[in-house]
Amino acid sequence: MEISEENDIILTDDKGVEFKAKILFYYHNDERNADYYFLYKLESPEEIVVMASDDGESLREVDEEEFAEANEVFEAYEHDPQIEEARK
Repeated sequence: MEISEENDIILTDDKGVEFKAKILFYYHNDERNADYYFLYKLESPEEIVVMASDDGESLREVDEEEFAEANEVFEAYEHDPQIEEARK
């Protein structure tokens, strides 16, 4: 997994086709010792995907529990006034 300074990452879909995505943000969960990335394709920024990394080198799909947690984090990212101020 290689991330550029512009937060770009190259992903491969299930058909083996590579595409560029942007990292909106990520967070670390200490209990799982995993990083969770919120990604979107440049051509469809409204479609956010959550992926996880256990080793810092590869991404995997998240399970239902991880997705529920990530959804809560995303809601805070979108609506928390303190986070909103920090993004400016």
